[in-house]
Amino acid sequence: MNKKILLLSILGIAALAVLPLFVRNPYYLHLVETILIYAILLFGLDIVVGYTGQVSLGHAGLFGIGSYTAGVLYFKLGLPFLLILPASIGVTAVFGAVLALPALRVTGPYLAMVTLAFGTIIQILINEMTFLTEGPMGIKVPKPSFGGTKLDEVEFFYVVAVLMVLSLIVVHRILRSNLGRA
Repeated sequence: MNKKILLLSILGIAALAVLPLFVRNPYYLHLVETILIYAILLFGLDIVVGYTGQVSLGHAGLFGIGSYTAGVLYFKLGLPFLLILPASIGVTAVFGAVLALPALRVTGPYLAMVTLAFGTIIQILINEMTFLTEGPMGIKVPKPSFGGTKLDEVEFFYVVAVLMVLSLIVVHRILRSNLGRA
């Protein structure tokens, strides 16, 4: 790995680690958490659009599936965060595979149409399945708890920051693998 990239990576991680020391306002910390969550979402979109050159408009649908899976598992089944996280990733991966089956056969504007239709169908389902999703009002999921202790804003920031860094490492490893280079 390039030493300059490694140094910038270490500086970026250090900046994330000390950010809560300088940002005391919980609202601003929440905004940074939201940015980090959207960064994780954009890593997947970057692979599809940036590296393969395909137009995908279905990522918001997959984001919604993962988010609502987490909300439903928490509120309807009362599962802990450490079970919800891999379960929502798995459910989203299954839906992504279902989307990939027809998407593998089309390219260009047809791929954009397939993924746009997928995103629209997911949005309609989320709005209409009020027994699970609370409809257009959505589910407000509280901060996760570990061992019965609810995370405060700073602790949740660190959870999101670690997940974002791990996601970036996974994407980097995928892109440097034989599959990623192909």
